[in-house]
Amino acid sequence: SPARRVSTADTVTVTVAEAQSKTAAAMRKIGWDAEDAALQAEIMTAAELCGNNQGLVKMYNPSLMAPSPGAAKPTIERETPTSAVVNANQSPGMLAAVNAADLALQKLRSQDGPIAIVTAYNTSTSSGQLAFYCERMARQGAIGIALANSPEFVAAAPGGKPIFGTNPVAFGIPQAAGPPLTFDMATSAIALFGVLTSKAKGEPLPEGVAYGRDGGFTTDASEALEGGAIATFGGHKGAGLSLCVELLAGVLSGGAVVGQCESKKLAKSWGHTMIAIQPDLLVDGFEAKAAAVLAATKASGPSIRLPGESSARTAAERTAADALPIPKQIWESICRTAEHGLPEQ
Repeated sequence: SPARRVSTADTVTVTVAEAQSKTAAAMRKIGWDAEDAALQAEIMTAAELCGNNQGLVKMYNPSLMAPSPGAAKPTIERETPTSAVVNANQSPGMLAAVNAADLALQKLRSQDGPIAIVTAYNTSTSSGQLAFYCERMARQGAIGIALANSPEFVAAAPGGKPIFGTNPVAFGIPQAAGPPLTFDMATSAIALFGVLTSKAKGEPLPEGVAYGRDGGFTTDASEALEGGAIATFGGHKGAGLSLCVELLAGVLSGGAVVGQCESKKLAKSWGHTMIAIQPDLLVDGFEAKAAAVLAATKASGPSIRLPGESSARTAAERTAADALPIPKQIWESICRTAEHGLPEQ
């Protein structure tokens, strides 16, 4: 089509709409209904738009994106006016998280208080870029907070066995001018995707981010994944924060509890917690005051960059140009799947 052009030997550039619609078509072809296909395509395309490494790469092996046997649409449990629990029923992490975030915002808008909380459990795939869900809430004027846990990849200290997930936490702060401020970080020293990428490319890990089988630091990604562990960031401070995410996203959500199950990976029930806050019920002029803090922070020294600033700039540039560069192999996989579905086994 005229909207598509090959920019390099390794990259195809398409419009944002084409990327999202073609991905949605591929998701429908592998078994999702129109609503769930569109939601997952939106989430993956949004991550790709801002240069996040958890975007359309998920479509490189589309069989991993197909519905799990016996999976059903998420259902709502333990509902109150200000809270709820989403039973994902083995739907993907992206659907569990977006249902929880949207329901938290709905709960916030349908009552007089300043806060709503929704958790999700019974999913066993990554929700991808956690900032997406916080930004989704913040674009509607709410402060969004998201926490997620995952299987045992991260050790609490050198010499320890894996006990935590990479356990990310993210925030979305609404701004009167421009997109929301977002901050999204794993509590591990490196994201799992980073370790998997190093292994696939045969490249060494950065120093100090993973442990080997002997409990000492290693730069060998294979050893870290097979008998070793990922480290927390910042030593005991990162370990403490990871523990809190484990409690607030894993335990509070109703997900698998480490210490009560053989493994979280086998239990296939990872947790999310989404919190939505209406700032004007707590303080006057929140967005103006937040803008003052951000401006003062930027002005406090040379070359200071705010969280999410680079991602927001990349997304704005790509949106303005209506041009999204996608690795050629991934785009070909999306197009092939949209036309033919999964290959015959």
